Amino acid sequence: MNYIEVNLVPDPFNEAYADVLAAELAPLGFDSFSTEDDCLKAYCPQNLFDAAALQACIDQFALPDVTVRWTSQVVETQNWNEQWENENALTPIAFGDQTITIHPHMSFGSGHHETTSQLLQEILLLDLQGKRVLDMGTGTGVLAIACAMRGAEVRAIEIDDWVAANAEDNVLMNEMAGRVRVECGDASLLADGSRYDAVLANINRNVLLADMPAYVADMNPGGILLMSGFYEEDVPSIRQCAERLGLTYHYHHSQNNWVVIRFGL
Repeated sequence: MNYIEVNLVPDPFNEAYADVLAAELAPLGFDSFSTEDDCLKAYCPQNLFDAAALQACIDQFALPDVTVRWTSQVVETQNWNEQWENENALTPIAFGDQTITIHPHMSFGSGHHETTSQLLQEILLLDLQGKRVLDMGTGTGVLAIACAMRGAEVRAIEIDDWVAANAEDNVLMNEMAGRVRVECGDASLLADGSRYDAVLANINRNVLLADMPAYVADMNPGGILLMSGFYEEDVPSIRQCAERLGLTYHYHHSQNNWVVIRFGL
């Protein structure tokens, strides 16, 4: 699968603006982001790229007095993978008294973004021995691997086939193939009636709101739902949706405005 690389330059530039812009682009199909100098690089599968939708998103950019210029180019999968491997070597991630090794390829979740790192801390608080865990939007598979290291049996779902293949590689590299099953697809896969003691979803606000009913339908009584990929200002709508589905709000915390929220059933 080829990707479209879009180079976006907010003026003025700072990391916070880049983060907000990335969050706005995620619902349009952009699934990987990086910053370089004063540029946000955003990557979207070529078959999902919509230049008009991108321009409309930029025209409606929520921050006042910020203009955004952009250019795009097609990046073939092989060349893109070589570029990402050159820029993102094997990444060791401290996880309690263990280490997870991740090769990001072009996937989200190297372990250093605020959403991923906060979720890793939450996983350390859970008793997952012998439990069944669902990891939605697994990306590199880092969260699924972490849960498996804590003794869980994990089903990891990723919508992009290339990213799912990357997650499988990382699962094998961390010797967790017996505990983690990676599947390519979306929330429609949850209609098989499986049940989980914990559900993790690190995606974006719009997908979480749309798919939360499917997550809750597959949770065992007493189950935990941990979600991230959104901002402090999104908490009220996320919480309202969760409570309407019968979940109990436990707490949330944030880092650089990126939120992790915990609910229980």
